[in-house]
Amino acid sequence: MPLVKRTIEPRHLCHTVLPRNIKNELECVTNISLANVIRQLSSLSKYAEDLFGELFNEAHSFSFRVNSLQERVDRLSISVTQLDPKEEEWFVKPE
Repeated sequence: MPLVKRTIEPRHLCHTVLPRNIKNELECVTNISLANVIRQLSSLSKYAEDLFGELFNEAHSFSFRVNSLQERVDRLSISVTQLDPKEEEWFVKPE
């Protein structure tokens, strides 16, 4: 079972207790539902911003690691090209 990291609120858009002395109940329910839809979209927008922020941080970390690895490969490539195979002794483990 996955763990819930973020929840969008409000979950139930139309479940509410109506105030007393309402002239038009349908209009009241419609207004409450629309207000809850706006709140839900706001919550979704907030979590989308959080999600993309986390993705940006992961991509930045990945980019840093790749650049570091590329520098190591470049240094190793230079070292390998400077080696003279005739002068170097290569030892192979006997099996």
